[in-house]
Amino acid sequence: MIRVFTTGRHAHRSPLRYPALADLFRGEIERVERPEQADLHVFAHSVDIAEAPHAVVADWRRRRRPVVLLSEEPFWDTIWTRRPLERHLCLNTGFGALPVVQLSHATSAIFRFRELPYYLLTNNRFANAYRWRFARNARRGAGYWRAHFAEHEAGLTFMFERRPGAQHDVAWPEGDIVGLCAWRTRLAESCTGETVQRLGRSWQGGASRFELADWHFDKLMRLDGATGTLAAIENTHQPDYLTEKLFDAFACGARPLGYAGPAHGVHRLGLPGASWLNLHGLTPAEAAARLRGPFADAAFIAAFHAAQMQLAALFADAGAWVRERRRLKAELLDEFAALLESPRDIVPDDRPPEPSPEPARGAPLL
Repeated sequence: MIRVFTTGRHAHRSPLRYPALADLFRGEIERVERPEQADLHVFAHSVDIAEAPHAVVADWRRRRRPVVLLSEEPFWDTIWTRRPLERHLCLNTGFGALPVVQLSHATSAIFRFRELPYYLLTNNRFANAYRWRFARNARRGAGYWRAHFAEHEAGLTFMFERRPGAQHDVAWPEGDIVGLCAWRTRLAESCTGETVQRLGRSWQGGASRFELADWHFDKLMRLDGATGTLAAIENTHQPDYLTEKLFDAFACGARPLGYAGPAHGVHRLGLPGASWLNLHGLTPAEAAARLRGPFADAAFIAAFHAAQMQLAALFADAGAWVRERRRLKAELLDEFAALLESPRDIVPDDRPPEPSPEPARGAPLL
């Protein structure tokens, strides 16, 4: 049994805290109430480390138990920590510096999916929504999709946070990491016309999606069968980072817009390349130009129908969910066990605190 102490406003954004994953770690990991009871101190965000209570820092100075940044979000690693490729960090707190082991998409195999990306595992609503919709879509033949795109081909929808600031234009080529928030914002702003929709609070005002009882269900209901092309561009390009966006587009019967280099994990899904539009390597202006004009020819319809068949089979396979969750569990437990067996990184008590990089001004905390 590995005892962990977790705290911070992002603590719920962790594989250790999602209800859908709780059974994975029962009997293997125990959350404790006080730092001094823990084998590991585990944080989900560097901001939570900066805000760590004095008891955590004091306990580390007494016992030198490893401090772990278990980050599920490359956006945080690039915009806040800003050292996404480094496994060992020294981050400042209000009570002095702490040595931190960063376990993230870039530094660990925990999030390196084989069949289903990590994010889909965190909530059972994804399995439920996709299983039904892809089964429905697979029953629709090529004739249905020809008629659907004949009606909706000109429709183009963007639904993501508007983040225009140049602080999001970050890149670590050696890790195949690129910040895409500003890139995709410029793309959305470059596409004009009556058939272009830019949806969400940051574009239209109104309530945040997080205020909804089920933002994902709301998104699918709003967009199902309603548009020809749906942007599925992540906030960050990282080879193992893939969320619900690509699957949402296919589920709603829309051509997905993606951004994925040759080594990106999306290619492991084996979907026909012609079934979605990959904008990797293009400028926003070039990407906008690529979106002009018709696309739903016979080759696209055949590829799109084949993709629906493949996705229906994937999401109907209960074993895929079990295997991917077991893989996640094994990788995470192996990392924790290795940390407990290896020598501790120690910052001398007289070493001055090393300030961690501040997030770029205006970057929203999500």
